[in-house]
Amino acid sequence: MAIEVKNVRFGYSESNDVLNDMNFTCHDNRVTGIIGPNGCGKTTVLKVIAGYLRPKSGTVLYNGRHTETLNSAELAKLRAVVEQSVYTPFSFPVYDYVMLGRTPYQKNFSADSEEDHRIVTESLKNANALSFQTRKINELSGGELQRVMIARALAQEPDFLLLDEPTSHLDIRHQLELMKLLSEISREKSILCIIHEINQASAYCDDIVLTKGGYVLKEGNVSDVLKTDNIEDVFGVLAMQFKHPQGGKNQFIFSLPPENKSEKKLRVHVITGEGRGRQIILSLKSAGFLVTAGILNIGDQDYDTCMSSGIEVVSAPPFSRYSDTEILKLKKMCDCADVIVFVATNIGFGNLANLETALGYMNKKEFIFVNTDINFKKSDMTNGRATEIYNHMAKNAKVVFNVDELLSELL
Repeated sequence: MAIEVKNVRFGYSESNDVLNDMNFTCHDNRVTGIIGPNGCGKTTVLKVIAGYLRPKSGTVLYNGRHTETLNSAELAKLRAVVEQSVYTPFSFPVYDYVMLGRTPYQKNFSADSEEDHRIVTESLKNANALSFQTRKINELSGGELQRVMIARALAQEPDFLLLDEPTSHLDIRHQLELMKLLSEISREKSILCIIHEINQASAYCDDIVLTKGGYVLKEGNVSDVLKTDNIEDVFGVLAMQFKHPQGGKNQFIFSLPPENKSEKKLRVHVITGEGRGRQIILSLKSAGFLVTAGILNIGDQDYDTCMSSGIEVVSAPPFSRYSDTEILKLKKMCDCADVIVFVATNIGFGNLANLETALGYMNKKEFIFVNTDINFKKSDMTNGRATEIYNHMAKNAKVVFNVDELLSELL
C-alpha cells in the first residue's frame, strides 16, 4: 500500500503556484515526515493528498487508485486526517466525538452498531485516550485533545493517517509521547505527517520528504535525507550532527551561519577532538573555506561531524595512541593547508602527537590557537608536557576564544 504524489502542481491563483511538480511516495507501514521551511507548501500538499484541494495538474494515488475517481465516503475509508487544530464549540463527550469517525460506514440516521462501539473503544485504547472517554472534549488539555483526534481518525479504519504538525502547541513530554504513539500505530497504518522539529523527525520517522519552494528537494530514508548539507541548503542554518546516546539516532544542534563568506578558498586544517571542534568545523565550511581535520579517533563527535559533512579527515582507531602512519598523514594535511587551527582539548599520551605536531607548525604556517574553557593542568595527562606546550601557545600564538573571533581573524 502506498500514497503516490505524481507531478502535482497547485496554486491558490492562476499566476502563483504553491506546489511545483511535486513527486514523492508514502510507503506501507512507515512514518513519512514532510519537513521544510515556513511557506514551502507543506500544509497545501497535505490538503491536496487528503482530497480537500484539487491540483491544477498531476495526480495523487492511494494504492494505485486516483483520488479523482473516489467519492468522499470511499476516500474517508482510505485516509483519515488530523489537522493542526480542532474547533470544539460544543461539549461533546470524548466517546461521542470519536464515534464521528464511524460516519463513512453508517447509513443516514442509523443507530451505532455493536461493531461501531467495539472499534471506537479499540481506537480510544490504541490512542491512549480510553481513560478520559467520558470527559467533555472542550475540557481537555492539548495533549489529551490530540490523542482524541487521533482516536477519531483511527475509528475511520483508514489505511493511511495524515497529520499536520501533530506536536504543535504541546510541551516536550507530550510531543515525545505523541511521536512514540505514531511510531507504534505505523505497525498497522501508513503515516504521513508534517513535522516542524527536525530532531523529532530524525528520531521517529522512517522516511523524509524534504521540501522547499513548492518542490521536493530530496526524499528517502531518514538517515540519507537528514544530513547537515541538506539542512543547511533548505533552512539556511548551520547544523551540527551527533548520535543520540539512546538508540543512536542522529540528532542536530543549530546555529546561524556567519554573515560573510570567504572570498578566497583558503584551506584550513583543524586539529581538535572530544566534540569541541564541531561548531568550528561546520562554521568554517559554511563560510566557504576548504576544511580538513584530524587526527580524530573514530567515534569521536568531531569525527562523526566530519563524516556527515563530507570533510576529509585523518582518523585513528578509538582509544589508541596515534601511529607513525597517522602522524605522517596529519603532517601532509598541515603542509597542504594555508591555516592551522588548533582547538584546546584534554591531552593524554594517545593524542599528544596532535599537540606536538601543531607546535611544529606555529612558525611555518598561519596558526590560530582556540583557547577553550579547559584547565591546562587538570586536562594534562602527559606529566606536564601538554601544559608546557599549551602555555607556549597561549603566550606566542594568535589566540581566539570562540567561533566568531576565529572567523573574524580568517575573513
